[in-house]
This record gives sequence, C-alpha cells and structure tokens, in this order.
Amino acid sequence: MTIAFIGGGNMARALIGGLIQHGQPVDDIQVVEINPTIARQLERDLSLTVLNSISQLTLNQISTLVFAVKPQQLSEVAKALGALPNHLRVVSIAAGVTTQALSTWLKGYNNIVRAMPNTPALIGEGIAGLYATSGVSEEDKLDAQSLLSAVGSTIWVDREEDLDAVTAVSGSGPAYFFWMMEEMEKIAQALGLSQEIAKKLVLQTALGSTKLASQSSDTLQVLREKVTSKGGTTEAALNVLNSEQAAKLLQKAIFAARQRAQELGQVLSQQ
Repeated sequence: MTIAFIGGGNMARALIGGLIQHGQPVDDIQVVEINPTIARQLERDLSLTVLNSISQLTLNQISTLVFAVKPQQLSEVAKALGALPNHLRVVSIAAGVTTQALSTWLKGYNNIVRAMPNTPALIGEGIAGLYATSGVSEEDKLDAQSLLSAVGSTIWVDREEDLDAVTAVSGSGPAYFFWMMEEMEKIAQALGLSQEIAKKLVLQTALGSTKLASQSSDTLQVLREKVTSKGGTTEAALNVLNSEQAAKLLQKAIFAARQRAQELGQVLSQQ
C-alpha cells in the first residue's frame, strides 16, 4: 500500500512516523512539500523522498492520498489534482473542510474519509474523530482508521456535523488542559513554591490523574468523589469552583469552539 501525503507539517510528520513504527516501508510513503526547510527535515529525519510539486505524484501507483495542508490551501491543491483514479481512497485531516466541499473540488470524487486528529498524536497519544461518506467501503474505512491509529485512538461519527463537536472537545481540548496546567503552575508559585517544583507537581498530577482515570473502572464522578473528603481541602476548592459556576463557564467555552468550527467550515467550503 503506497500512501502519499500532500503537506508535510507536524501532523503529517506524526502520522508518517507512526506508520513507519508500525512497519510501513519508507519506500511506500510519498510526501509533497513545497517548503524547502520542512522538506529537508523530512528527508533527513525520516529518510523520505520528498516531492516539491503535486504534478510529480503518480496517482495510479498510490492507494491512499492524505490531504495534510492548511484548510485555506486545500481548495487550490484539490482543484490542481485533476481526475482521480477510482481505486484511490482520500483522507483529509484539514480542519473544517466538509467532504461535500472537497468532493466538489475533486470533480465529484466521493471516496473520502475526513479526520479530526489532535496534537498528542505527535507522541503517539492522540485521538481522531473519523467520518466517511456513503461512497467509502468498509475496507477503505478500515484502512483510513489504521492510518490514524498509528498515532493514537480513533472514534467514528455517523454525522459529519458531529466532527465540529469532536473539534471543540478533543481537537481544541489539549489547549484547555495546557491552560489549566499553566494557571496551576502560576498559582503554585504564588503559594511560595519554586517554578521547578510547581511545574513538576502540576505535570505529574495531570499525568497521574489521566492514567488513573484511563485504567480505573470507576466513573470520573466517582474518582472525583474519592479524592473529596467531607470538610477537607479538596471540598473547599471544589465549593469555590461550583459557587463560581465553573462548569457552566467551561460549557460556554466548548460550545463557542464548536460554533467557531461550524463558521469556519461554512467559510472554507465556499472557496
């Protein structure tokens, strides 16, 4: 199976690295990257042969074509490809661009899987939401899933609009956790701890909590309750968060992210 990536940025690099670690031969991976600096890095670090133009792709010899360019560039790139061979499966990781828009730019081609990965894919700990058009076979869906599984977990959604919720929760989600850890580190220093100690406490607490939650049969609510002793320090902190309606504020933030994803999708689809 030969896989071609159009775009060689961070997410493409993560996917390529994951594929190689899972046994994909380097000779069966092609990359088109017009930025010479990024191209040289890919050639040096992953021993890839990088093309500088999509005109150099031999589409008849490719089984999977991955669009990994910026969403604003996808229209131009897709329109420049011309007619695609029937055997080709297309995977797009360009945020916001609908399968209908991409199909239009590809002159009606409909064997498309759209994916919404997130940045922990860079260390093999990502999660990607996947949606397939009706023209995608079960075999092609499995191949697309295998591609994204090389850098983490995957989930399928039945409605494409649900990818906007995936974007709001997991696509943007790492930033929410980074923000909270950043603020906790600042607060720890305000309490008198050094920056080094504050960072170590926050990072290990976040890591340990995530591992505990992922390995425990308890719900997140039960895990929280087990830490919260009656009249204790944790309860005092949570009482403040509840009185300030922190949960409603978080909901408002994530809903805003989904709305923005919907708006960007509408704009990009009109290119």
